[in-house]
Amino acid sequence: MKPSEKFTTWFLIALMIIIGFWGLARVISQLQHGELGWFAALLPFMMLIPLFYNLMVFPHWDMKDERWRRIIEGSSFFSSQIFILVLAGLILVLATYPTNWTALQAVLAIFVFFGLTNAVTTIVLTKRM
Repeated sequence: MKPSEKFTTWFLIALMIIIGFWGLARVISQLQHGELGWFAALLPFMMLIPLFYNLMVFPHWDMKDERWRRIIEGSSFFSSQIFILVLAGLILVLATYPTNWTALQAVLAIFVFFGLTNAVTTIVLTKRM
């Protein structure tokens, strides 16, 4: 492993630890004040998803590699199919059981879920291919 790759790996791990502690501190602070806002508490943990994605996928990241192109194509296909199914399920749930979500919360939840499915499918395909 090159020195720059070692630096990147340890930098991502350090960022994940710092953000994890920040998230725990936010949750503990909110619990001490007697309220727990799920969106404010989840924000640091949602930031961990792209860091973990970069940590897992970084060693395989080579655009000239045919294997990497197949991984990206497969990840895009599978994550879009999963996303369509989840959106259909979300429409069915919201049509039968309305919630008090604001439009901003719904859009952010959709974006976070899409990013999560794309990251997870890329990680799974990286390990399988």
